[in-house]
Amino acid sequence: MINEIIFMEIRLLGEFCQKYRMSRAAANDLFSKHKIWQYIESCYDTFHINGDEHNLEDISNVLKTKGAI
Repeated sequence: MINEIIFMEIRLLGEFCQKYRMSRAAANDLFSKHKIWQYIESCYDTFHINGDEHNLEDISNVLKTKGAI
């Protein structure tokens, strides 16, 4: 299952970078600083049944709430 989580994290990072026109390095720093990697892992059971667009919106909302984007 760890491979599935990593695959999801990579997909969501790529989509986040495209949406916010951010480098992968900058997005990784943002995700690390605001514990988004851990958030994705903790939400995996729900995230894997939702589409990436929905999951990206959820992640964006978390970051907006924290004032990060």
